[in-house]
Amino acid sequence: MERRLAAILAADVAGYSHLTELNDEVSTETLRSYCSVLESAIAAHRGRVFSKAGDSVVAEFPSIVEAIRCAVEIQHEIADRNTSVSKERRMQFRIGVNLGDVIAEDSDVYGTGVNVAARLEQLAEPGGVCISQTVYEQVRKIVEMSFQDIGDIHLKNIEEPVRVYRILEGPLPWFRKLFSRTRGRRRLAFHAGLAVLVLSLIAAASYVAAPPAMRTAFFSHFGRLSMPERPAIAILPFSDLSATGDQQYLADGITEELTTALAKFPDLLVMARNSTLGYKDKPVDIRQVGRELHVHYVVEGTIQHADQNVRVTAQLVDAGTGSQIWADRYDRHVSNIFDIRDEITRNIAGTLMGTNGKLADAELARLSTKDPNSFTAYDYLMRGWQEWYKFTREDNLAARDFFEKARTVDPNYARAYAGLAWSYSSDYDFEWTDDSDKTLKLALDMAETAVRLDGNDYHNQWALGWACLFSRQHDKALASYQRARDLNPNDAELLAEMANLLIYTGQAGQAVNQIQEAIRLNPFHAPWYLEFLGWAYAEADMPDKAIETLEQTIGPDPNEDELWVLPSLAASYADPKIGRPDDAQKVVQQMLVLNPSVSISELQARSPYKTKDLLDRWVARMRRAGIPE
Repeated sequence: MERRLAAILAADVAGYSHLTELNDEVSTETLRSYCSVLESAIAAHRGRVFSKAGDSVVAEFPSIVEAIRCAVEIQHEIADRNTSVSKERRMQFRIGVNLGDVIAEDSDVYGTGVNVAARLEQLAEPGGVCISQTVYEQVRKIVEMSFQDIGDIHLKNIEEPVRVYRILEGPLPWFRKLFSRTRGRRRLAFHAGLAVLVLSLIAAASYVAAPPAMRTAFFSHFGRLSMPERPAIAILPFSDLSATGDQQYLADGITEELTTALAKFPDLLVMARNSTLGYKDKPVDIRQVGRELHVHYVVEGTIQHADQNVRVTAQLVDAGTGSQIWADRYDRHVSNIFDIRDEITRNIAGTLMGTNGKLADAELARLSTKDPNSFTAYDYLMRGWQEWYKFTREDNLAARDFFEKARTVDPNYARAYAGLAWSYSSDYDFEWTDDSDKTLKLALDMAETAVRLDGNDYHNQWALGWACLFSRQHDKALASYQRARDLNPNDAELLAEMANLLIYTGQAGQAVNQIQEAIRLNPFHAPWYLEFLGWAYAEADMPDKAIETLEQTIGPDPNEDELWVLPSLAASYADPKIGRPDDAQKVVQQMLVLNPSVSISELQARSPYKTKDLLDRWVARMRRAGIPE
């Protein structure tokens, strides 16, 4: 039994029972003819039919984009055929498409991913296609189609509501029409005299069946299909290099878990696991993989098992140039092989992803070569994060300008509103505003808009959690942060920054554990992780750990960026268990040099503790440190 992420297409005939009542023989004959259309289209788009029952067909695809294109082409082909069929023989299919976790056993596929596709099919209108939120996020910027958001729907036997979109009727893009395998022969009859079209159809059909070397030749003669605008990545099957060759199951498990983990990052297009299986145990040219799968990046790796030790290596490669972007190795002692698999998977995901991860750096380098006149909403968003992460007033304004441009290009781009929310949060946090209340309100408004547009994007829930916390809406903040973590437990920055909420709601011990987890996930973390950890130690009544941690990250001459955490260091020096009042006073003097107006009352006004007891405890520590009232 194997679990994997898969694109599922489910189709059935609308009103089939009624059609059979009218004429069962004609209906059976028509169904057989129309099902051949579905099967041909599915095969042409590299899909595999794994279930047929009566008038229904369910298929699995290696690419969600191919599944969507297949669904639309099926509906166009069936509509064309219906124009030449008598009214009583006409059939219309309903189609649902989902991207989700499935269980594969022998040649069959089961699980929630399949069940959701079947429920979406039932929502579709005759001749229509319905898709889930997960599909929409992956394809909305790639396929040339229009979508209608029909809201969160409670599907039968599915616990959580599913956001559903309808593909709006429209003509197929001319390029897809030209190379449509399911419609090729009929068009050929109308255009037999057009030799160029004939050659094009032959070339397109040949490409599907051709070995990799011939596919490369095809690209050189007919040009490459366009790459997706968002970063697309393929995780190649990890190889077992163990002497006994008996660890392939662990290599396969890491490959699958990593595919699933990376798919939780909405801005990343991840190839389905079965789209990369053809490269298993074969020498590959990464650039060729990039051309064949239309991806910007490839992850590959190995596993070696000797005695009681396991070594896993992984590397991120630029599929365009074949150059290595990042590589690392993970040595573990074998205790529980499944814990090792999960830990290594999360380590790799945490290192690669996030606003400041290795993949973000590679994306910014890629975008730096792009003509700004052709920037999309995604491009502006990435440039915005690049500026925002510098944490200066000027760069924060530059980031907001990029986020505004992203919103202008796509007014429904939820992530752009999340970016705006964070830019206003920085103004509030670093006091780069003359009106803190107004700025905080703007942060909350932008975050609420982001969640309204897309509540299943963890970035949006995260932004709302922060805004609610500092607006003293603690229960709402907890719900949003927890929702963000449920949607993506692999973002190290989210785990670390969530310390804000945990500390202000009296869970400093949990904050320590969570930041330590974030540091394990992303060993290449930014310095603020340690600042948050020191703060959490101080709040958890662990002054010795707080001092040890903060002294690692704060130099002898602190700067304005470190001002926010100096009260925690001073309070830890002044703690009776430590007894270093002179060091505490020295830190307080450094604070006053950086900000002569610093006081307990000023700090208190910006510290959203949930209860008076928590606030009173904090005030007592600040007074003991000697911070002015």
